[in-house]
Amino acid sequence: MTATQFKHLVVHPTYFWGHTRPMCTLVARIVKLRPVHVTFLTLPSLHARVQGEVVRDFQPGEEHLASRIRIIAIEENVAPNQMSGAPGAFKAAWSQLCNDQPLICAKTGASFEALPVRPSAALIDFFAVDAFDAVREVSGEAVKRYTWWAASSNSFWLVSGKDNAAAAHAEAARTGKPVEEAALDVFFTLNGRLVNSPCTPTMHDYERHPQQVMLPKEAFGEILLRIGRNTYTTDGIVTIDAAEYQPEATNAIRAFYAERGSGSVFYAGPLLPSGAKAVSAEKTLSQNGTGIMDFLDEKLKSVGERSVLYLSFGSLFWPANPATIWAVIDVLIEKNIPFVMSHGSSMASPMPDDIKAKIEAYGNAIVSDWVPQQALLDHPATGWYLMHGGHNGNMESITSGVPMIVWPIDADQPLNAVYLSEELNVAYELIEVRNGCGLGKIYRNGRTPVGTIDAVKEEMRGVLDQAFGADGAEKRARLQVLRKKLQVAWNEDGIARREVGSFLDDF
Repeated sequence: MTATQFKHLVVHPTYFWGHTRPMCTLVARIVKLRPVHVTFLTLPSLHARVQGEVVRDFQPGEEHLASRIRIIAIEENVAPNQMSGAPGAFKAAWSQLCNDQPLICAKTGASFEALPVRPSAALIDFFAVDAFDAVREVSGEAVKRYTWWAASSNSFWLVSGKDNAAAAHAEAARTGKPVEEAALDVFFTLNGRLVNSPCTPTMHDYERHPQQVMLPKEAFGEILLRIGRNTYTTDGIVTIDAAEYQPEATNAIRAFYAERGSGSVFYAGPLLPSGAKAVSAEKTLSQNGTGIMDFLDEKLKSVGERSVLYLSFGSLFWPANPATIWAVIDVLIEKNIPFVMSHGSSMASPMPDDIKAKIEAYGNAIVSDWVPQQALLDHPATGWYLMHGGHNGNMESITSGVPMIVWPIDADQPLNAVYLSEELNVAYELIEVRNGCGLGKIYRNGRTPVGTIDAVKEEMRGVLDQAFGADGAEKRARLQVLRKKLQVAWNEDGIARREVGSFLDDF
């Protein structure tokens, strides 16, 4: 009998939970599809959450498959939010893996002996730019390197559809600035110029930052340049996006790689856990999971189906002007709409005492640092999702059949908001919540937001009236068509299953 030939995949997302969470589902699917060992290199602060998330996609009797995934924390003396993924610690771990040396988990102290097979490929978060170089430095061309694209496909063109490095060097030559500083000008100078891509409408440059530039520019300038460079030098990308979500973007990126003559794009989404512990394990990862589900059960009985609004800006982002959030809460209370609010963003501002008191007196809401989001969206009491437009949330909301009210902040979110609200017409985009550079005229409709608290409240009242009325019902019906299309992506003959299989065959 011929022994099964295993491959060894090393994966490394950065500290962003929105990048790490879908990776947990992906590795679970991978070990079910092929004889593959996975070494999952994460940070100590995420180690327990990664363990809890991975098990959500397994069924009883699949323990032998789950055992192929080794979750190992790597440590480095950097800030907890080191966006480039602890590069020194990654390089050390990679060298140990390639030299048959054991790895020690920085979180648990557990020792992991060398596997029978050395790494065959590395799947690395696009922000972990130094890790790509480390793999090449240690392993040369012997190991393939793939980019983990934890964002929507349309965002690919923001940093990867052209040679931004050449533009930065040209700007440096013109101004005499260092290249790293010139890169900031390339990406973050907002002067109203018109920009477009093969899969997004024309817009002013400032429209891509409707809440001001929220991300730390000094850290991101060089990283964004190197993300673009990696697009041209790595062996392809694996994305959390679904191939049939935005066909124009899918086709454009495939054409980009075809013209390049090397590398491929593999569509793995949507990546949502579906194992026996998908619901129970999610509750344990949440601060008040049981209480939130009890709240939804009660609202289902007392108010009815689709009566609750869910408010969340994900694990990272938060509006630049928190007063707008408190204004929206005022409107929800005024209109007597029950709501669940997640307050777990790392950028979140503290909730003022008067707002806490107001919500407590209202008695028709629940606020938690973390929520069991998938279970909440699947609950029949949940009617609308007020969110920032991050792509994980988009995929979860669509596959649960819950239409969205989108409050875009930065990154891929402004592009997602336009696509969801105008191209697909399954969501509303909030305009008056913009501020700073985001208060400029909107190219596609000529509208100029006012941005005052009164304008925010007035717009929110109008949107809620539509959402819980006939127009919202039409959006919900349209969403069901897209939902059915994406739900089959991981079926036996589904496109995501085929794409991930092709990725595993590629190395």
